[in-house]
Amino acid sequence: MPLFGSFRIGRWFGFPIRIDYSWFPIAALVIWTFTTREFPRALPFYPSSTYLAMGTAAALLFFLSVLLHELGHALAGRARGVEVEHITLFIFGGIAQARDEARRPLDEFVLTAAGPLASLALAAAFHGGRVAAEAWAAPAPAVTVLGFLALLNFVLAVFNMIPGFPLDGGRIFRSIVWAVTGDLVKATRWATQGGRLFGGALIVLGLFNLSRGQFISGVWAAFIGWFVVNAASSSLRHFELRTLLRRIPVATVMNPRPRMIEAEMPVERAISDYFLRGREEAYPVARDGDLVGVVEAQAVSAVRKDARATTPVAAVTRPAEEFPVARPDESLAEALFRIRVRVSYLLVIENGFVVGALDPREVSARVQRLQRAGLVSLDEKPPAARGAASGEDLGPPPAKSA
Repeated sequence: MPLFGSFRIGRWFGFPIRIDYSWFPIAALVIWTFTTREFPRALPFYPSSTYLAMGTAAALLFFLSVLLHELGHALAGRARGVEVEHITLFIFGGIAQARDEARRPLDEFVLTAAGPLASLALAAAFHGGRVAAEAWAAPAPAVTVLGFLALLNFVLAVFNMIPGFPLDGGRIFRSIVWAVTGDLVKATRWATQGGRLFGGALIVLGLFNLSRGQFISGVWAAFIGWFVVNAASSSLRHFELRTLLRRIPVATVMNPRPRMIEAEMPVERAISDYFLRGREEAYPVARDGDLVGVVEAQAVSAVRKDARATTPVAAVTRPAEEFPVARPDESLAEALFRIRVRVSYLLVIENGFVVGALDPREVSARVQRLQRAGLVSLDEKPPAARGAASGEDLGPPPAKSA
């Protein structure tokens, strides 16, 4: 659930680690709170430089703790057969982004519980470190930081166990409702309502604290409450969209038999006969009936006007291997998962032939039309796919895959 975009910083245990840009202002705020309020209150009469060092160290170790919390989810998910794409640290905590939902309630329960258990283990480790530091007469700032981190990880575990989606407690609650009712959609809606109620309660608490002149605690509570309410709503929308996409076969929304451009056709003619007359932003390119790649609108537009009449389309065609491939009978969720940056086109292949194409930008509108027509919903089974899924004859394929 990225907020403002993110960048990759490395890989742990095979999982890419990313940081959302929203992490930086909250990191600065956390360091400021530790440095100017928490540590001076817990350990008075030390110089400002000491509090700054304590606040910076505590903030970095706390965010490392959040990362380890998410690694707990990711490793448990891997053990239960749930593929995790990456881990992202963002404005309030982090997220282990799974490719899909867990297949069974028990899988959901185990991979979710692993996060709070990791935080409890970290709380115990930091507490043990504080006890050992005291026994060895370590400097008071070090002892204070270790004790503070033990408390923070304990609070993180307890806070995450509140039964409101998308918090860990909400996901555990969802897994229990799912196991009892057998309905993941209903379980998600119930858990989301819990998240909204909890977030609303935090907002009310924050406003109450503000009315009493407790500015910092009031702002924090209200801001976290607002974040939880919005996260619950956006997580529900994301879940419902993924559920719908899993129930719609590619054949239902693909462009069947896409128009092919010959590799030796001049770019000028491709622009006039294809890109200006059609809605597509990309077309398959064939040579002697065999697929050689895909040409995109931005590629032909980049060719100089005085060279378009003599430049063949093949010169600006990207190889077919750079584009993801889907089957007509697989779900949209599976197909769209393969799309990455700078890929705006997905070829649909059956028995080695191109039978369709999928433009990700058109998927949302087509899914909405299916919903309005009553052909697909969250409470119904998916329609049968055309082609391989239903046995419908698609006719002779227009081009063979290379």
